[in-house]
Amino acid sequence: MSFPFKLFIAVAVWLLYFLLVYYGCRDELCDACKEPPALTEDAGGQADSLQAVIPSYPIYFKWSDPKAYTDARYSLDSMKQVILREKGDKNILMVTGKYFEEEGKAEGFDNLGFARAAQIRALLGNALPDERFEFRAQTMDEREGVRQNPFEAFSYEWIQPEETVSETVEELDDRIIMRFPYGSAEKEYDAKVEEYLDKLAERVKKTGEKITLTGHTDDAGDEAFNLKLGQARAVGIRNLLVSKGVQADQITVSSKGESQPVASNKTDAGRRENRRVELRLIKNQ
Repeated sequence: MSFPFKLFIAVAVWLLYFLLVYYGCRDELCDACKEPPALTEDAGGQADSLQAVIPSYPIYFKWSDPKAYTDARYSLDSMKQVILREKGDKNILMVTGKYFEEEGKAEGFDNLGFARAAQIRALLGNALPDERFEFRAQTMDEREGVRQNPFEAFSYEWIQPEETVSETVEELDDRIIMRFPYGSAEKEYDAKVEEYLDKLAERVKKTGEKITLTGHTDDAGDEAFNLKLGQARAVGIRNLLVSKGVQADQITVSSKGESQPVASNKTDAGRRENRRVELRLIKNQ
């Protein structure tokens, strides 16, 4: 084979190799540079794409929607087992449904909190009879993104039947609850109330923290009366704090009347839960 022919073969092989590599790499680069597929929406208006938001809660809720959604990455049976693992012979499962004040109401319920608690009860099916459930509702402070993204909106605890009567003063994670007798703007006599308010007064006098007091009532009486009664309850606690040396301009009072029950008004215990003032501390910015 002559040298020119060998040279021609070598050049042809090199050229073929170059073309194969060039077009193969070009296709890969083009695929990598393509725009991601646009989010499409199904009939329910939900984003249908791998890039859609995936909830990070086994059970979650959506804005203004009472329905409880479950994440497919978690087994419903496993979720039930987690909730029921402390089940005893007689204890009661107290489910607290939570909601944001601006979400609105759910048909057939006083608020979305009770509707969401009922959804959790439905998920548990026949694992417990109805008489071993107790429901509560609680407002949450709105935070960025909750109107667009899934969020967690319930909690639960196992209680003994005799524990269903709450104390006059109860400290929660984000608020303090003080309960009142029927139709009264005066706090129930309880040394814990005075003890708590004494400590609180000393604290805010040093820190300058603000206090918000919101009065609530049960549904006995008309709406206008209950709005005034709730205000009177909040004002009563404010006056006690001022008498202990807290500046009046550190305290804000308001009333929700009967509009935000935390328990059923169909029982004496539930109505007692609803006759309350909720106190929150606001740290200085």
